[in-house]
Amino acid sequence: MGNLIHLSRLAVLIILHAAGAGYAAPSVLVTRPVSRVTTEWLPMDNQTVYRLDKGESKNLELNTSSISQTMVYLTVSPCSRNIHWALYNGKAGTDDGQLNLLREYKGVEMVTLSINTSRQEKYILQLSTPKGGAIAVSVRGEATRLVRMRLRVRSRRRLSASWDPSPIDPQETNYCVVASHKKNYTSLCAAQYDVKASRLENKSNRFNSGEDRGEADRFKANGADNATRVTEVDNKIEIDTDSFSSYESFKNVYRRKKFGRSTRVTNEDPVIACVGERTHHLIENLDPSITYFVSVFGVARDRRAGSLLAIGNVKPRTSTAKRLRENVPHKSDIRGKSVYYFKATISSGGGLWLGISTCGGSVDVEVSVRGKRLYLLKDIEPHAKFFVPAPIPTSSIQETSDEGSVQFDSSSEETRMRYVIRVIPNRWYRDGAVNVEVTASTTRWGANTPELLEDGGTVRELRPRRSCKSVDVAFLPASHNATDVIRYCITTREIVNSDSYVCSSRRTHMRNQCMNHLQRPPTRVIVQKVLGLRAGKKYAIQVTASNKGVSVPYNMLYVDTNASCKEE
Repeated sequence: MGNLIHLSRLAVLIILHAAGAGYAAPSVLVTRPVSRVTTEWLPMDNQTVYRLDKGESKNLELNTSSISQTMVYLTVSPCSRNIHWALYNGKAGTDDGQLNLLREYKGVEMVTLSINTSRQEKYILQLSTPKGGAIAVSVRGEATRLVRMRLRVRSRRRLSASWDPSPIDPQETNYCVVASHKKNYTSLCAAQYDVKASRLENKSNRFNSGEDRGEADRFKANGADNATRVTEVDNKIEIDTDSFSSYESFKNVYRRKKFGRSTRVTNEDPVIACVGERTHHLIENLDPSITYFVSVFGVARDRRAGSLLAIGNVKPRTSTAKRLRENVPHKSDIRGKSVYYFKATISSGGGLWLGISTCGGSVDVEVSVRGKRLYLLKDIEPHAKFFVPAPIPTSSIQETSDEGSVQFDSSSEETRMRYVIRVIPNRWYRDGAVNVEVTASTTRWGANTPELLEDGGTVRELRPRRSCKSVDVAFLPASHNATDVIRYCITTREIVNSDSYVCSSRRTHMRNQCMNHLQRPPTRVIVQKVLGLRAGKKYAIQVTASNKGVSVPYNMLYVDTNASCKEE
């Protein structure tokens, strides 16, 4: 008898252990009894919001006999954290207690399940909550497709969001944008629930702060009545879900007031903006150091609680672009990509003149407006001056007078342009620093810099005249339309230990000699003797041409002096 009792206990332990292993292994279907509550049919091709009271459960059965598709997609969007749902299946006609558990979840994230239906199978979705809440459920014959969304940081505190229309009934869809610095929202009603909770918390904080002591005194005076009222408000926020129908609330609010083109971010998180049929919106007052999560939902009669259309995130970093002022040179040592921007009023047919001077390496320059590249120039060393035509506005409109005899294009009017100039060191010089000087102007001679002829930046040495203390150099003259006098300076630096020419403010081993040259009568070539050199040394010679503005460098010339002065 004792052995029989022992064997019975051992069998019970084995059964319990196997059941525990079944619960733990996610790949094993577990048989769980479905609670004995009334079962409703789950609507097809429509999103339904179910509201549950405290401790209530609801069973929703998928009517497989009325579904023509083999594959259906079940989307569950909880509106509060205390909602629990589970999906069971089994053979048609079986008792609910013999169904298998396919999936269960507790949280606020949207979940989409694909179900390969069969008329011999039954599927039951069980909803439950300990504190009350709401949940949106939809069944469709095709999976919800996310649309493309573009997030662009207009400035360090503004974010532009635009998205493609809804793939389902775009002519009847309105849109709501949710922005949060905490997380990505996949459920619109969950975002609405968090907004209510945030407002209640802010109201409670203001109530307890010293800013509203009068209300605090009135609260103490009323005593228990107010305490009871606050408790009721807390419970109402927890379980009141009548306003979670986004479609009805959207229609009521949108009828009263049109939403603006932008929404300001406040201490309230998340921020919800319903923008009607527009597929773009502007979010302002951002914190550049915070990552923002943006979700777009489509709201219609068959999607009353909103369906997720697009999701993304962006961090509006503080811009490192340097501003260029007209005709004022900007000089700096760059390592890696350096970005500049220039704002100017440009008329039709106008554009931007850019002067780039480098020392210690070559750079590539790209000029763009509103993300569209206008000009690209590679391997600039040591100088380039070029013109970038203004882009043709894509929004130009042709208008005709009543007589039909006059036509004009709105693109002929003056437009405010923001040019973005990206300067990148050539790949051979990215390990070091390149000295770059950038000058921007809306007129060709606004920067007041001379121009070199094509291939006119070459400086040559006249070798028959070389000595131990001097060399003769020759170069073509620069040109300028506003003056006849151009000043040329020749900088000579001795190269020690086979190093290259270094761009620095130190004047060690550097000699300068300058001269003024008259353009008229025009000369074909300028010849200049460089004095004060030492015998048997190697020198780097840099010629620059200037007026009153920025100097324009010629190509570098490397020369050697004679090792001995005896033969001279």
